[in-house]
Amino acid sequence: MNKRLALLLACVLLAATAGCNKHTVIKKETKLYNFDSYSEGNIRAKSQGKGLNGQLINEMKQIFRDKKIPLTHETYAEDGRGNISYIFYLKGNPRQYITLHVFSSKEERIARIRNWYGGEHRIDTPKSRTTIYSHSRASLIYTSSGKDKGIYEKQVHEVFNSLIGRMQ
Repeated sequence: MNKRLALLLACVLLAATAGCNKHTVIKKETKLYNFDSYSEGNIRAKSQGKGLNGQLINEMKQIFRDKKIPLTHETYAEDGRGNISYIFYLKGNPRQYITLHVFSSKEERIARIRNWYGGEHRIDTPKSRTTIYSHSRASLIYTSSGKDKGIYEKQVHEVFNSLIGRMQ
């Protein structure tokens, strides 16, 4: 009788364990289908500086830090076509910011930048200035406005040239 009870208890425990594993597997599969795992992986990789662009972003932050211009209010957006954009305020000032666009190809960069900004390298208005630096698949855009428009233009250009040197 004890053998039967032990066998029954073992079967119940095995069934309960198998049910938990099945539930866990289903949750993981659901995450895969709705791209939660992809998003979690991107966030984890980005926060650890291990994503595809993590090293580039970390180097850019360090170069700006060395110039006593901290990058703040970091945001990023992906477009689903392999392109990503990162935006940073310079010294926490929303009137002074950079956007780093990383595209899936050089051709994509050329087409998108032309569509968004036109064919000019520099766009000046009475109240704002946008300067575009591009190389290969990346573009660094410096936008400034107000009475201090363009105050970091030289430093942004130096950072971009330094990044190009490191990418080659």
